[in-house]
Amino acid sequence: MKIVVTGGASGLGEALVRRLAEHEVWILDVNAPTDLADGHHYMELDLSNPEAISSVVNELPETIDALANVAGIAAASDPATVIAVNFLGLRQLTESLAPRLSPGGAIANVSSIAGREWLSRYEKLMPLLDTASFEEGMQWCHANHNQLARDPYTFSKRLVTAYTLRTAEAAIKSGFRINCVSPGPIDTPLYPQFESLMGTEHSDWTKAQTGRAATANDIAEVVDLLLTGECGWLNGVDIPVDGGYTAGLESGWIDFAASPIMQNRRR
Repeated sequence: MKIVVTGGASGLGEALVRRLAEHEVWILDVNAPTDLADGHHYMELDLSNPEAISSVVNELPETIDALANVAGIAAASDPATVIAVNFLGLRQLTESLAPRLSPGGAIANVSSIAGREWLSRYEKLMPLLDTASFEEGMQWCHANHNQLARDPYTFSKRLVTAYTLRTAEAAIKSGFRINCVSPGPIDTPLYPQFESLMGTEHSDWTKAQTGRAATANDIAEVVDLLLTGECGWLNGVDIPVDGGYTAGLESGWIDFAASPIMQNRRR
């Protein structure tokens, strides 16, 4: 199989690329991988740059079998950059490569449990989801800076989840499938950025609910299944890969009202 993986040089993306060793993989990342396996290729890509995305797309194979959108950032000096990397760049790359997918091809997006409440915020997401291009999306971000500034990461992941489910309709018509995974805390070099956003106390509480943080491979094995496994009738699904954290919130055996972040809001 020919598979494109963004963010494949480190963390979850690197773990996924290791699992895809028998396939031909194109790794798109701002950093070069430390070890490039035979049959794998590296192309530098900054997802916040639409021209760079177009340039890379021109160099990729005319036919691919799968795309894994793994790359993402937790924070940036400009909140619009978080949206650009985590959503607008993902969308441009996806819509550029979707026509190249072989029949039955697959797209897997990495969202987050931070985006789990996308449906209740759908009306606020729709104006950006409905923009027609990367540039139009950035214009919206700059015009709505105050809305994004509070928590651009969560907003970006709600966009990714909503976009995945919306795109399932086009996938049916075009003969591919698209799904996303929503991890909880993952023990990767990027995690300290997330911890700085939520605070160490809340981070520790969240991990304690399921006993530990995920490893990169815990998440990669599910993305691998979505790309290469026998699950051809799975389309438009968001899969929480969080050790049961989402199940606990939804069924009541985790009391989010007791979390440090909620306790602090009451003080």
